[in-house]
Amino acid sequence: MDYELKDILKHSKVLFISDKESTTEKELEILNLFFNEIIFSKKEDKSLKIFSTQHPDIIITDIELNEINGIEFCKKIRKTNPKIPIIILSKNKSEQYLFEAIRLQVIDFIVKPIKIENLIFALNQTAKHIVNHGNLVIKINCDIKYDYKEKSVSHINGNFHKLTKNEFRLLELLLANKHRTIKKEEITKYLWANEYITESAFKSLFSRLRNKIGKDNIKNKFGIGYQLI
Repeated sequence: MDYELKDILKHSKVLFISDKESTTEKELEILNLFFNEIIFSKKEDKSLKIFSTQHPDIIITDIELNEINGIEFCKKIRKTNPKIPIIILSKNKSEQYLFEAIRLQVIDFIVKPIKIENLIFALNQTAKHIVNHGNLVIKINCDIKYDYKEKSVSHINGNFHKLTKNEFRLLELLLANKHRTIKKEEITKYLWANEYITESAFKSLFSRLRNKIGKDNIKNKFGIGYQLI
């Protein structure tokens, strides 16, 4: 999975419908690696309420649950949202379940016990689906938002800025590492690989991005690197 797709999942909210007892620690470790926000549920009425009030970006559901049939739940979801990416997990290899899943246009149907590489592949496909069909907008702060699809920044006061290629790549790098300081060498390697870049060009890029997202939103820790705050 490439860097940008991982970042998209990190900023997505997933509704995970499972009885937890059938979910292994390894599966949870993988999900926690890719998602910052996971909402667990095992009851249909609660899951539907979460869907309508908390607006998850992704649904991952078991078929075999104590009180819910995952397929029937997904049918209800599809009536109101035909595009939300869904991953179905099942211990049952029944063709009936598989055909139902195909009709629901789910991202993937993963047979349990889950092979980790299959789960990662499904998450990769989910991120691509969001890029191609979703509307992924991330808050930089309370007043400023970044649109991954349009590669643009919008302010609450109405200001709007389209970003250049290096501007949005730099912003996405900072967003993906919001909780740490990124060294100048890492930024240079990510944006320009082995190409030589002058100090003035490097500073000019940061200056342009600061002007578009707010000068105080990028902190320069002298001698260490840069961080989005």
